[in-house]
Amino acid sequence: MKKQLLVSFLARKSMMKKNGMAPIYCRVRYDDTTTKFSTKIDVPYINWDSKRTRVIGNSKKAMNLQLETIRIEIIEKYEELTKANVVVTSKKIVDYYKNEMVIMNSIVNVVIEHNKNMKSLIGKEYSYGSFKNYKTTLKHLRSYIKETYSKKDVLLSKVDYHFISHFSLYILKETECNNNGMMKHMQRLKKIINFSLKNNYITNDPFTGFKISFKRTNRVYLTKEELLTISQVTLNESLSKVRDVFLFSCYTGLSYVDLYNLKKENIKSGNDGLEWIYIKRSKTNIPSNLPLLPPAFSLLKKYREIEKKNRENKENAREKIERNRENRVFPMISNQKTNKALKEISLLCNFNKKITFHSARHTFATTVTLTNGVPIETVSKMLGHNNIRTTQIYARVIDSKISSDMLILRNKIF
Repeated sequence: MKKQLLVSFLARKSMMKKNGMAPIYCRVRYDDTTTKFSTKIDVPYINWDSKRTRVIGNSKKAMNLQLETIRIEIIEKYEELTKANVVVTSKKIVDYYKNEMVIMNSIVNVVIEHNKNMKSLIGKEYSYGSFKNYKTTLKHLRSYIKETYSKKDVLLSKVDYHFISHFSLYILKETECNNNGMMKHMQRLKKIINFSLKNNYITNDPFTGFKISFKRTNRVYLTKEELLTISQVTLNESLSKVRDVFLFSCYTGLSYVDLYNLKKENIKSGNDGLEWIYIKRSKTNIPSNLPLLPPAFSLLKKYREIEKKNRENKENAREKIERNRENRVFPMISNQKTNKALKEISLLCNFNKKITFHSARHTFATTVTLTNGVPIETVSKMLGHNNIRTTQIYARVIDSKISSDMLILRNKIF
């Protein structure tokens, strides 16, 4: 039996106001399902013809035209839904008409819906940084579709291996991403495709035959000598603050976002009588507990004394308010500005390497812990890694350091 769509209108006498005006509701029937919604149009109830479901009287022409426009738009939305791979109900027709539902038959729409759901779970299942990365992937995807197809979106049925492979080439050519950066975007798109497969938006996987592979990169970290240099170099007040936060990360392994979110209540005395940091990593939500090494404790003590002095002297009120607002441990600026300042500090220290804030985490894993004999299992736990294989990357860095040191030794002895 062919399914029929019926769109009708009714004036709600039970909701009639004191002035005799009654709200007009639209009733959508489809395949044994019925949904009603308000048209936001009121009519004198005496001017409502319930048999014809239309307005009579002086203003009938204009009001009936409004109702007919609603009916035609609902039919158009229904026809769009029937062309998409979705189960149609009266509620879905109404939701789509009211822009409360997105048809999952195009790649951009699916990514938008995925990101919308992801945004609602920030702080629960996802970090803001992960959400931001998906937004960037969507931006590149839209640019690729616009330049390649001269459209705003592409049907999921048109997303094939050719689309996937050429999108990866587009990212490499038209953005500042290197191979690993491009592969991160492709990983995110693959997750969207898997989401579409599980929800039966598509039946074939366009990623079949496309290999996601990352090139091994050198982890930039500071040596023991470079740590000493950066801690002793003379800097102005703003650069000194960046240097101090960077060094604290070098001795704790905290990422930028974890250090930015570090609160005073995260620092407590452990069973050993020393001060510990107790947090959950923003990226993985894995607990990461670590004792404060003397250099890190000294920096913490320094900023506690600065805050106490500010309270007493009522100076630097703006900074005090900003830090106290979220109970932060350190004064923090944006990651972008921090990396810009670190570039300046690196030049002043004559470092022949590109230092970013994440280099501090690498420094903790290599120079501070593994080089000094801390077991890799302990380092992995302090870094909050999901898998020890992630930590083993740093062990390979140490192996390469040993190799280069032994080569120098060979040349000296033999």
